[in-house]
Parts: sequence; structure tokens; C-alpha cells
Amino acid sequence: MPFWDKKKPEVAPVAKGLVLDRLLALNNPSNPFEIRQSQETDLYIERRTIRERTDAQYRAWLLLDETTKEGRFCEEMTKKETETGARLGTRGVGLSFGSTKTWSRLPGIYDGPIRDTLEANGWTFKQVLRKSSATYPR
Repeated sequence: MPFWDKKKPEVAPVAKGLVLDRLLALNNPSNPFEIRQSQETDLYIERRTIRERTDAQYRAWLLLDETTKEGRFCEEMTKKETETGARLGTRGVGLSFGSTKTWSRLPGIYDGPIRDTLEANGWTFKQVLRKSSATYPR
């Protein structure tokens, strides 16, 4: 049988409460990410450590859909950098400073353990790009 015909063994989906408990069990002090329950979504994931010289923040939202047994996962990375410097010009010495803030929604920073846990419990993993797809409607 060719490799593309191989299917993953079917796993009966477990209840939402059980998969939620198993996802929360991924939260431990050695893990650089903190996973917690939220009123906005089922799970909110945030990076514990901040990179030096930049104010970077990673966060993600996971919404578990009980009817479809699907976990919708949205990741976001924001980074703020501040620059200061001195300049010498024809009119004397000056000081300049500025800051830039960038954000992106990109797949693949921390989805591995989440994806593996969902699939091991019979749920499907779906990466979404809009936060509103991974949070409760307002």
C-alpha cells in the first residue's frame, strides 16, 4: 500500500471536558508557554518568556467545538522595538528615537503539542487566521 493511502487509526472522540483537562495538563513550569482557561475562549496560551531587547508577545486562542469535535486555533505574535540614537548634522547634535510595533498571525509556533493532544483524543485541529474564529461570539 502506498504511503499516501495510509490512514491514521480512528480514535473515538472524547468529551470536551476531558480533552480540555488533557490540554491543561500540558501546562507545566518547564514549558515556556502558559495555558489557562478564559472567558473569551476555551484556552488562552501565552509565552512566559520575553526575548531580550524586544518586547515580544506570543499568544494563542483555542476554541473547542463540541458538535464537530474540532479545535480552532489562532496564534498571534506582536513585537515592539524602540530605537534611540544620536545624530550629528550641519545644524548641530540631535537625539532621535522611535518605536515600531508589528504583529502577525502565523501558523506553527506552538501548535504541535495542542495538535497532538487533540488528535490523540479523536478531535481535529484547525488553524485559523482570524481571532474571531477561535473565540466565543460577543
